[in-house]
Amino acid sequence: MPDDQPYSLQRLLDVYPSFVLLAGLRLEVFTGLKDGPLSANQVAAALGGDPRRLQVLLYALVAVGLLKVDKEGYFANTAESASLLVKGRPGYLGGAHALWAQLWEAALRAADSIRTGQPRARHDFAAMPAADLEAFINGLHPDALETGGMLASRPEWAGCHALLDVGGGSGGVSIALCQAHAHLRATVVELPTVAPLTKRFVAEAGLEQRVVVGAVDILSQPLEGPFDAAVLKALLQTLSPDQAQETLMRVAAALRPGASIYILGQGMLDDARCSPREAACFNLALLSLYPEGRAYTESEYRTWLEEAGFTGVERGVLRDGTPLITARKR
Repeated sequence: MPDDQPYSLQRLLDVYPSFVLLAGLRLEVFTGLKDGPLSANQVAAALGGDPRRLQVLLYALVAVGLLKVDKEGYFANTAESASLLVKGRPGYLGGAHALWAQLWEAALRAADSIRTGQPRARHDFAAMPAADLEAFINGLHPDALETGGMLASRPEWAGCHALLDVGGGSGGVSIALCQAHAHLRATVVELPTVAPLTKRFVAEAGLEQRVVVGAVDILSQPLEGPFDAAVLKALLQTLSPDQAQETLMRVAAALRPGASIYILGQGMLDDARCSPREAACFNLALLSLYPEGRAYTESEYRTWLEEAGFTGVERGVLRDGTPLITARKR
């Protein structure tokens, strides 16, 4: 690259570390190294693939800080990759790689989506192939569990007994909250195509008696309450403004007076619409995935919530940086 190339442009062009991570997860390199250092030939023998080409990836993983290599050419996991990227370990986050691939592919098609006025990587949860839907929900699960765990530390759950989780995906938020609070029971509502996957995650967590899964289309069916709190994670950003408003109206109708609502997800912008940078850029994926989905501004959320009967609207972040908007029903 020319020496006079602006530094900001050079930085934006450095997308390859993400693809290095994706390739390592798809080939299960970190899991293959869980028992200790191996040479490229040994990794290839265990996982399959061309040793010469695999060696290129292994050195790239060293370059991005996810593997280490000794002078004899034996590769090993770092502490971070051993903790987060080895399948079967409690902190495993690598299952999200199929989700990341879908989101990155959607962002790559943003120009076509803008040119044609149609989402070119559309997610139609009622019609998408079963394998794609399962990969998407599986990818959401680790982050949902983490989000639920962070929400669980808030003091207000002591007085909450009935939780409504709208568009809960894998049910991970409800699972983590119920695991942290023995008195809490949750109802996760999802589309009929997604609900069976949600039930599988709930069963795997052993929470069938405390987490109920309902097959509900939030845009056309009422919600049965009453509930003490509601969580909406990464849902409103997939909807049009009118649909988002209608969803909040339906949620409000199912809540007790004084109940809390928690809205989470990357689709939250400052009113200037160009920050946080992550939300502004994530908009490229959203416009390629959903016909009307987009990141919305704080003012838009405030207006919808107030019109739905909520008060005390506050915007904040969880400790991992996840945007959060909270309010209480009048």
